[in-house]
Amino acid sequence: MNLCSVIVQARPEKINQVQTSLARLPGVEVHGGTEEEGKLIVTVEDAEDASAADTMMSFNDIDGVISAILVYHYGGDDLNEEVIREVN
Repeated sequence: MNLCSVIVQARPEKINQVQTSLARLPGVEVHGGTEEEGKLIVTVEDAEDASAADTMMSFNDIDGVISAILVYHYGGDDLNEEVIREVN
């Protein structure tokens, strides 16, 4: 399991389209940002059909994205074990 936090810098005039495009990607959640500056706070998790790394690389294909900077990464099986314990 991989969990990443990313700051996405977008062109301010395209921030709404970028936010919508990001939210459609598997394992991606947009948590907020600043419209005037074009910055978005995003988390990315491994998805069933895409790794977090592949998903983050695809950010560059979104029209309006200037850059994506990884600010935090967690990887490990204990995150999956914690979820299983909470369910049981």
